[in-house]
Amino acid sequence: MKVTIAIIAIVIIGGGAWLLLSDNTTEEATTNTVVTNTNTTVSTNTNLDLEIEDDTIQYQFSGLVMDVSGGIGIGEVKANFEDGTYALLATFENLPDPEGTDFYEGWIVRNFPSSVISTGAATITKGEGIYKNIYSFDQDLTDHDFYVLTLEPDDGDPAPATHILEGTLKR
Repeated sequence: MKVTIAIIAIVIIGGGAWLLLSDNTTEEATTNTVVTNTNTTVSTNTNLDLEIEDDTIQYQFSGLVMDVSGGIGIGEVKANFEDGTYALLATFENLPDPEGTDFYEGWIVRNFPSSVISTGAATITKGEGIYKNIYSFDQDLTDHDFYVLTLEPDDGDPAPATHILEGTLKR
């Protein structure tokens, strides 16, 4: 009985320590948000001269993102790293328009070592009801193989908020 209690105590203490150590710290970059618990700071640059929607790009990674919020939203995410540029194009449909100043924001995630990088706000294509999240960076981020679309309140908090769509990118 004492051994069982000791094992349970170790598991609880270990789990608590894991939660404390895996708690994400937040940094704000000049053009994007980077949330990571590694010692690596990723500065983002979304102003690269790149026509991501150009049909000539052959994307190496793609995946569907499905609604995890109880809605009917769906989307597709494509990513590529070529000639020193990471490019991501995500499109979504069947999303309700955010209320007030709320907005949709994309995130790419790497599990180990843990890293979450904002890909910026998704914009709506007028008249078509399609949201797009377009992102480019001058570093290979293809190891970030999970995509999340969140609904963000305009409150100045850079951390991801309510998850709306999620999915894995595969080669």
